[in-house]
Amino acid sequence: MLFVLYLIVGFLLSFAKCTTIKGKLDLPFVNISNFSISRTYFSLYQIGNYSTNEPYYKKTGLQDSDGNFEFSNLPINSGINETTHFVLYSTSLDFNLKPNRILIEFKELENGTITSKAFKNFFGREYFPSNDIIHPEHLEAIEMEPYITISEVNMAPYRSYFQVRNVGILQSGPLASILNSRWKSAAVLSVILLAIFPFLVEKFDPETTKAMKQEALAKKRKNISILHR
Repeated sequence: MLFVLYLIVGFLLSFAKCTTIKGKLDLPFVNISNFSISRTYFSLYQIGNYSTNEPYYKKTGLQDSDGNFEFSNLPINSGINETTHFVLYSTSLDFNLKPNRILIEFKELENGTITSKAFKNFFGREYFPSNDIIHPEHLEAIEMEPYITISEVNMAPYRSYFQVRNVGILQSGPLASILNSRWKSAAVLSVILLAIFPFLVEKFDPETTKAMKQEALAKKRKNISILHR
């Protein structure tokens, strides 16, 4: 009977050492659709010391259109002042999310209670400062209660997963190369203007054209007469 009681107490204590991380995707100006729900997910990795055979890892998605998600029954290291660390990654095909990496720390106090803290990584940094570093960077703390808030940096560019095989001549080829380059376009336009300039002058100012032809003919005759001398 006493053995069964010990088992029950041990089970309750181990259950009490498991905790939950709650999060919410907060997009006040965007309606989260079922399509976006299927393209947004969150990954949780356990780092550092862990009491299980393998470090904890789990991937989850949004639970509803309000943006809620959670990780439950997380393994926590037992012992006074023992800490357990997790890293939360946010991924979406529709939104650029921030913070995309969050360090979460659980610590067991002397009275058995477990405290939790969360820190966001610097934008663009892949790893968190380690205790082995002499002068580690200071991380900015963020709120965990009632949940960790994930927000949007900006809309992600549209990702196309197919390629048009038969594109028009204005999208590919030599003509598209000329049209897409202002320098090439200017050069081609200059050549065209030089080619049609005599015809335009002859049409709109025939007297000037006649005078130019006579002047050219006179120069030609003069050159011929010089050669015959």
